[in-house]
Amino acid sequence: MRLKHIEVFNAVMLTGTVSAAARLLHVTQPAVTQTLQHAELQLGYVLFTRQKNRLVPTHEAQVLYPEIQRLVSQLEAVRRLSSALGVGVGSQLRILIVPSLAVRALPDALQQFRQHYPDMSVSIRTLHSREIAQAIVLREADVGIVYGNLLHPALHEEPVSVGRLVCVSKVSSPGADQRSTVALEDILLSPFIRIDERDPLGAMLADQWSRLGLAPRADIMVQTHHIAMVLAEEGFGPAIIDSFTAKASRSDTLHVRDILPEVPVEVTALLPQGLRSPKPVSDFIEAFRQATRSESRN
Repeated sequence: MRLKHIEVFNAVMLTGTVSAAARLLHVTQPAVTQTLQHAELQLGYVLFTRQKNRLVPTHEAQVLYPEIQRLVSQLEAVRRLSSALGVGVGSQLRILIVPSLAVRALPDALQQFRQHYPDMSVSIRTLHSREIAQAIVLREADVGIVYGNLLHPALHEEPVSVGRLVCVSKVSSPGADQRSTVALEDILLSPFIRIDERDPLGAMLADQWSRLGLAPRADIMVQTHHIAMVLAEEGFGPAIIDSFTAKASRSDTLHVRDILPEVPVEVTALLPQGLRSPKPVSDFIEAFRQATRSESRN
């Protein structure tokens, strides 16, 4: 398939009709029909059948489509890069960040970053820590913000902040529970909302209760700290999350208590190993460090 075949095929898959595909591509309907027919002739099989004024993809088209989507995404990345090169290398900052840190800390950091780089384009994707590490290794982003230390030989890790695990729960009325701390053992003896062990903090917590010789009772397990906090806000039980996520809460009835013994939570910036970071990347990391400073404990 040629590039124009791919563009028309993708447009028809997205819109379902020749007329809508033509509008999407800013070409005429006959041009779309002719290109589609040429692609089918070249391939030797039909891509769409007509049903009630709509084009329905055949089995072959459905098998092709995931690969076409990946190719279209790559083509769009090339277009963005070529445009960026026209106004100077590094005109876009590509950030990967774990979902929980994107809620409050990231907007605070971007406000400070924008003061120095008001015209720089910023791309943000939320992934889990291990997915971010893999993407940085593949140079799919400029910087990744994750929990913990991943110790990958192709990555350089730069410390950003150190917070702690906290227990969050809903109180029946503001100020009903005045305790500022809670023992980890006390939480583990009752049902609580915890993070999946595939998450670095979930694994850290699993290690803690193993050291205590306890078997936790968790009736709800989630993937992100923010989801755990939202469920705690709604009264589904206490949750063990990081202090950075807890700071993002706007609820007046969410009670936050430090866990004893204290369990530190590290936030780390991931960069490709062996490459000197451009100044915008270094400045963003420093802005993120400032945004999380109030939760840091050195």
